[in-house]
Amino acid sequence: MISRARPLLGTIVSIRAAASEEAVRSAFDAVETVHRLMSAQSESSDLSLINHHAQRRAVPVHPWTLEVLRAARAMSWRTGGAFDVTLRRFGASFRDVELLHGRRVRLRRRAHLDLGGIAKGFAVDRAVAALRRLGAKSGSVNAGGDLRVFGNLEPTIRVRLPGNPALAVPVCRIHGESVATSAAYFGSRQEDPRTGRALGHDCSITIRARSCMLADALTKAVAVLGPRPGLLARYGATAYLLDGKGGLHAAVG
Repeated sequence: MISRARPLLGTIVSIRAAASEEAVRSAFDAVETVHRLMSAQSESSDLSLINHHAQRRAVPVHPWTLEVLRAARAMSWRTGGAFDVTLRRFGASFRDVELLHGRRVRLRRRAHLDLGGIAKGFAVDRAVAALRRLGAKSGSVNAGGDLRVFGNLEPTIRVRLPGNPALAVPVCRIHGESVATSAAYFGSRQEDPRTGRALGHDCSITIRARSCMLADALTKAVAVLGPRPGLLARYGATAYLLDGKGGLHAAVG
């Protein structure tokens, strides 16, 4: 197994795989590409160009950016806006994001998109695809808790306890799947994008799904809506809610 780590996507991305150095480099290249395309901090990223110019003219984007925006739009429609990459800033919503022919994006009104709730999971998926394309038989990619494994790995997933993040408890085991966790750790704030109101629950939400992009986005939707069986079933996902006392509750679609 080769183990490598780099600072990317605002976190540490670690790759562990039975693979060649070339495959691991290709996986990191994929993550760096997502970082370059979808960073809110880079003025030249697709995301920044959309935010600054798409209200006035259609902006051409990379196929990966379009793929993430399409997945985000589908999640927004299926959750009634509980997942929304506009975060309702300036009064906009996901309905104001138009995906046009020719890989172009246009905004119907002023908006400020944020792909932080889905792009990290997508980057993990692209890294795994790069590893497998170059012959990796098993491995894992972890981007700050957004994790995907493949091959013969079957790790136990441990999640920090809400209210006491120094402690972690086991919630599930995964095999050939992905997990992502969302919680208000270390004073961070979670909001309902439909209203801007802070979410009052004191539990963490971990989603197990076939892709890390889906797991990443579903953590935000479930944080707002709760673990609705119909939504989880649509994506073949499982939700694990960990409360502040260490109680674990699971819901399967």
